Amino acid sequence: MNNNRSKNKVLVFIILLLLITNFAVLGYFLFFRTGKAPEKNKFRDFTAVLQKEVGFNDQQVAQFNELKKGHWQQALDKMQEIIQIKNTIFELSKQDNTPDSIIERLADSIGTLQREVEINVYKHVVATRKICTADQVPAYDSLIKRIINRGRMGRPSEAPHRESEK
Repeated sequence: MNNNRSKNKVLVFIILLLLITNFAVLGYFLFFRTGKAPEKNKFRDFTAVLQKEVGFNDQQVAQFNELKKGHWQQALDKMQEIIQIKNTIFELSKQDNTPDSIIERLADSIGTLQREVEINVYKHVVATRKICTADQVPAYDSLIKRIINRGRMGRPSEAPHRESEK
């Protein structure tokens, strides 16, 4: 009985210590941190990767930046349309008796837009590959392969591969 009481005191002490620690960390992040972490410019970061890993020179980076402007704007426009359709689907989910045919039509339009985004990405990769010298092509291909395998949804690059991919 006395042994259980001392164990309970130790457990209560540990729980209180953890609570105090959690509040201290929370307080630090809420009150003592100043400003936000600087947001990285993803485009600049990618051009740096192209320079470092592929060996792009300044002229190639300038060509890439010109390609990127057009391709990126097209992709953003399509992704914005996808978001609008998803919002419509969400709003319809709040209504009773929404016909399946409407949801299916909206989902099909998302598929069509996503198809256009992927075709745009393909064209951008091909156009960027044409900027590469013959010596740079293997490094560029390797970089693109890593990006594809990493995925957009935060899937780790160490995710198991299907047998057909090996």
